[in-house]
Amino acid sequence: MKELRDKVAVVTGAASGIGKALALDFARRGMRLVLADIERGALDAAGREVKALGGECLTRITDVSDEGSVLALADASFDRFGAVHVLCNNAGVSAGGVSLEETTHRDWEWVLGVNLWGVIHGLESFLPRMIRQGQPGHIINTASILGMVAQWPRSASYVASKFAVVGLSEALALELQETAIGVSVVCPSTVDTQIYESERNRPAHLTVDRAPIDLRKRMAAVAPDWMKAEDVSAKVLRAVEEDIFYVFTHPEAAQWMDARFERIRRDYLPRR
Repeated sequence: MKELRDKVAVVTGAASGIGKALALDFARRGMRLVLADIERGALDAAGREVKALGGECLTRITDVSDEGSVLALADASFDRFGAVHVLCNNAGVSAGGVSLEETTHRDWEWVLGVNLWGVIHGLESFLPRMIRQGQPGHIINTASILGMVAQWPRSASYVASKFAVVGLSEALALELQETAIGVSVVCPSTVDTQIYESERNRPAHLTVDRAPIDLRKRMAAVAPDWMKAEDVSAKVLRAVEEDIFYVFTHPEAAQWMDARFERIRRDYLPRR
């Protein structure tokens, strides 16, 4: 999509982090915005920032793990603006810092519900209408570098969810080749966002009984080079405008992926 002005973008997880940075950058390019999140106060504040940039904006409390909630978001978006051109399935959570042995069924429900089912619900609710409107568009799915390589331990549920998002995005891009809708999958490494404090938004029915884990401190110990959300957003907008599929953020991640691919090549060859 070369021209973004006056187009409509929907962003989930828009109250903070990468989602908020995307919303502000879209507003600076003259887009109209639908911002969705589960945190009302932060969402309202993000909406005010978008409007301060001159952007028309609708905010909507949305639980992406709930099919009906995302369908209502789509209905509200099309009712307000008549079309949606850019869909950012960005909302995400982490139950990191817990070994696979200690990961509970509730952890799996929560992480997969937001990170994977959130993307699925977004596609179910928006994609058919975006195709029918017959206009250029773009879908952005936020995954992670941990969707390309399991680089750090004690993050199995997150890794599983993000590998699934990468695969789903690859399949989606393949299916949309004959349409005017592009696809990008965002695979950032460590970014300074509130995902490390995801527990603040865990639903009451999925809470677990264990001591709090300082995930931010734990990640800082193994990955000290953190990027700003604004810098990730700039890479994503370039991907939208130039139709780039993979969006990577940290150059050092290339060696992690190279090591994984080399293991695959080595084990793929017949053993003598």
